[in-house]
Amino acid sequence: MSLIPNEILTNIFSRLPVKSLLRLKCLSKFWLAQISSPSFIKMHLTSPVQTKNLLLFLENQDIFQVDFDSLEDGSVVQLAEVDYIPLICSHAEVEFCGSCDGLICMANAKNADYVVLWNPSTRECFNLDSTCIDNPDDAVSKECVYRLGYDKINDDYKVVRLAFYLKEYFGKPDYEVKVYSMKTDSWHTSEKFPYYPSTESIGNSVAGGAMHWISDMKLDSQNKRMIVAFDFRTEKYRVISPPESQDPYDCLFLDNLEGCLSISCSCYLSLTMDLFLLKEYGGENEHWSKLITWSPTFSFQVQSTMVPIAYSKCGKKVLLNLDDERLGWYNLEEKTFEEIRIHGIEEFIEADICVESLVCIDV
Repeated sequence: MSLIPNEILTNIFSRLPVKSLLRLKCLSKFWLAQISSPSFIKMHLTSPVQTKNLLLFLENQDIFQVDFDSLEDGSVVQLAEVDYIPLICSHAEVEFCGSCDGLICMANAKNADYVVLWNPSTRECFNLDSTCIDNPDDAVSKECVYRLGYDKINDDYKVVRLAFYLKEYFGKPDYEVKVYSMKTDSWHTSEKFPYYPSTESIGNSVAGGAMHWISDMKLDSQNKRMIVAFDFRTEKYRVISPPESQDPYDCLFLDNLEGCLSISCSCYLSLTMDLFLLKEYGGENEHWSKLITWSPTFSFQVQSTMVPIAYSKCGKKVLLNLDDERLGWYNLEEKTFEEIRIHGIEEFIEADICVESLVCIDV
């Protein structure tokens, strides 16, 4: 019997890395039950010493992980290949579809209906059943966008699937919205927004319990680009105005910075890139706050994007992914960009932070 009270022991456990906790689960039935309990998993997920890994998805389908703290310390970056990729995505063209609470959603790009939920910390994975999804028989082409989010009201992880169809090669495209619930292990069709989404605008744009994209709408007899928010809980839509600017933005790209909705705005006219964060999400004082204005020295393209990944430990720098080519720290005070060179990695197609967690893929 332990001489340490259970409350103190639980608090200690919540500060341990996942690998240590997985070993402890094997030592006693009590620890197994304690560490596997939903309350402890949530407690560990919100621990102040949460471990973060930077995942790099390469064009040749390899996935590497880097200890996030080593990027800022300036020490030798420890690069480790993730060798336990879910079988359904190995030896295939993998599309990263976002992460949430340590879970990663990935799709097989060559077969849009093969989708996997994967926890790289525990190595659990689950293939979402897509056999129940009815696809139009007369579609000549199909493209799917998946995003993973959490419904905190129903304590449920959900995957939103936007499927885009073209029934004639020169016809008008159409789309549908389907939602997968981990709690019920089922898909259902949700009402779609009347305006067609722009797939180019969608990054890991899940924030505030909603998925976001940009649609061209006709408002007050004018065509305007507006942000559409699809709520994971209510499956209702709301429209958010993008930041205003004197010079028109050529490219708008949505992502998130540590749970806060972000938008990257590129202006080819002034050769500048702006990054805004949506503060007080969903409240009466919801507003855009400009985080970065920058004129990059490298070749500027009309479709240039500036994707924030995470703040540094001191909060004075932001890790940025520029055009899926350059990874580096932007100093918010000095307004400078320092590129990170990771030995063994020359180029990648996606970079994102994934926290270590014990969240179970419990279907």
